[in-house]
Amino acid sequence: MKRQYPMILTFVFGLIGFILRFSPILNEKYLNDLLSWTMAIAAFAVVIAVISLVKHHAEKIRRKHKDMIYSFVTFIGLIVMALVGILGHYMPGSIWKSIFDNLYKYVRTPLDATMFSLLAFYISSAAYRAFRARTWHATALLISGFIVMIGRVAFGPLMIFADITNWIMLIPTTAVMRAIMIGVGLGITATSIKIILGIETSYLGGGEK
Repeated sequence: MKRQYPMILTFVFGLIGFILRFSPILNEKYLNDLLSWTMAIAAFAVVIAVISLVKHHAEKIRRKHKDMIYSFVTFIGLIVMALVGILGHYMPGSIWKSIFDNLYKYVRTPLDATMFSLLAFYISSAAYRAFRARTWHATALLISGFIVMIGRVAFGPLMIFADITNWIMLIPTTAVMRAIMIGVGLGITATSIKIILGIETSYLGGGEK
């Protein structure tokens, strides 16, 4: 029953959400209440995520994994940010609020920037593999990518590439992005229906049925 109850709840609330979303009268009256419940459930999900994080890194430390130093750093960051954030919230006029803001601005934000900057290398590697002109699709991608890169830094006589770049970004790219979003929307719809009907049960995790 530990798998059946979640499936029943998923079906009931999925059906309710579907009805509320497509019913103008019920949408206006009850949808905000449903969203409030969703936010409350998300708060519990954060607690479960923290517990899972703690268990994962505690296990790495217990086994003396070669990278357990990063687990210690994770624990220190988790405890310090949580403690300072709680103190700053309940003592708004104290120094704790300023410490929290500084930690977020001068520690968290640079770390995020570092992580995203590393993505540039992966993007460059993927672009190198994709831009090899082995087929006409790859050739078209190579030519358009070259024009866009030149157009972004164009000056003087090369400004004609800037106009071509704007056209590429406005017409073909917009059309492709719309097609991708439509595909994503259809995929989300299909997956949601499969979850509501109990066909897709991967969200339940392992265990016996």
